[in-house]
Amino acid sequence: MKTTIEIIDPNTEEQATFKLHQLSPTIEKVISILNEEEHFLIGEAENALYKILFSDILYIEVVDKRSFIYTEKQVYQSNDKLYQLEEKLMHFDFIRISKSMLLNIEAIQAIAPLLSGRFEARLINEEKVAISRKYVPELKKGLGMER
Repeated sequence: MKTTIEIIDPNTEEQATFKLHQLSPTIEKVISILNEEEHFLIGEAENALYKILFSDILYIEVVDKRSFIYTEKQVYQSNDKLYQLEEKLMHFDFIRISKSMLLNIEAIQAIAPLLSGRFEARLINEEKVAISRKYVPELKKGLGMER
């Protein structure tokens, strides 16, 4: 695909134009990212609210009906339910890996199969998370490993 970038005057509104034979899932993802204005979540830690960039999030986990957002340096609590967070992050390389966890694909350093069809992901901070057998196909798809 040919790509053209033109730097315009700061006072001119930015726009993107696509000339396509057909709309693919990848282009749909790009369009949704371009249309998305907020690329962060709000999380609470130490009685303060923080803006957490999507790219800083390693994974999100629900424990005892409370959502926790994990970054390399901090854990934040969110009032959103997991399905709400999943909707916000669906176009940003996050996948569900269990009933109670979303994982940022970009945070994966390595994956390895475990017994009983499950996988384990080692993240960029060396932490390990288990991927439920039910969600392994989605993980493979997200990593471009599907056949």
